[in-house]
Amino acid sequence: MKWELPDNDDEPDLTPMIDIVFLLIVFFMTVANVVTAQKKPIEVPVASNANVPETQENREVITVVPDGQIYLGTQAVSIEDLKAIVTEGMRTIRDYQVLLRVDSLTHFTHTRDVMTACAEVGAVDIIFATYQSDK
Repeated sequence: MKWELPDNDDEPDLTPMIDIVFLLIVFFMTVANVVTAQKKPIEVPVASNANVPETQENREVITVVPDGQIYLGTQAVSIEDLKAIVTEGMRTIRDYQVLLRVDSLTHFTHTRDVMTACAEVGAVDIIFATYQSDK
């Protein structure tokens, strides 16, 4: 018995392709929400000379809020814990960088404490998070 396709069904069925596209949209929307939720919300300062870095890889995101509390993601850490985490990151990740997110209302003394802690363990590649101004 020979199998033959019917002559009247010339158009391909697009239903599976549409289903896949909708699944991809849902996936990327979910991932975007999870990535956003992993950071402590702050008011990032605006800088006229801010540049968007080319790569987002190999970064430890550290957030400092106005009361001086330090966060990695949404977890509060002490200066000693921060030093241990940065030391481990530098040991295991090549081209390790620190992304420092500081609330615009935070006093510089808190920022200096975090920068000093990073420098004491050898992390000197620190990037500051800012918004680009419209100038």
